[in-house]
Amino acid sequence: MPVMIKFYMVVGKDESYENVIRSVVSEVREKFKGSERNVNATFIRIKPEAVDAAINALTMPEGQIPQNLIYLVKSMRQDGIRALPALIINGKKIYEGQLPPPDAVRQAVMDEVVAALSPQAPMQPLTVPQLTPQPGIQATQTQPPPPPPPPPPPTQVETKQPIQQEETAAVSERPQVQTVQSQPPVPQTKVKLVMGRPNDCRECIYFGSNTGICLLFGYKIIDPARPPCKS
Repeated sequence: MPVMIKFYMVVGKDESYENVIRSVVSEVREKFKGSERNVNATFIRIKPEAVDAAINALTMPEGQIPQNLIYLVKSMRQDGIRALPALIINGKKIYEGQLPPPDAVRQAVMDEVVAALSPQAPMQPLTVPQLTPQPGIQATQTQPPPPPPPPPPPTQVETKQPIQQEETAAVSERPQVQTVQSQPPVPQTKVKLVMGRPNDCRECIYFGSNTGICLLFGYKIIDPARPPCKS
């Protein structure tokens, strides 16, 4: 890709800088002769009486710019020029307004053009110096710790049996307290037992005094004085 030089110059004032730029272009073309790399220069000449008008037109709306200044103002706006003369190389503003001596401008233009045309040096791979182990010192290479092993898959644990065991243990540790309900003493009555079929069930050995049932026939005795077996 060629290097593009654009020089905004005032006629009758900046010809010495024009000659310097032309000499740099000729020298660079001769140096890179036969190469695809090249340099081109464009010189925009502005009459002295049009300098102030061009500077003032930079702030005007596009429809109010004088017809003879439209191309110049658009170019200056594109390059960000606010004063004359000005030097642009590959879109980079090198000088604007008051210029240094021609020799300084020549050197600046030469440096910019040669830097743009010279191939970039390839990046060298970064080499890490190897340390030589000293006697009695063992060189070790630090390695990152291995990643932790993946967690084992979850296993189904039967929880019923442990829960039952815990409940059993808890119960076994508790002191066993037996609740004894006090019952009124049963009055002792003298019962006369008669063998055979007595006239009163309470005198029969098969009569349950607590249940009121005849253990021989399985009857519920309503009136012990009238045994069913005697009727």
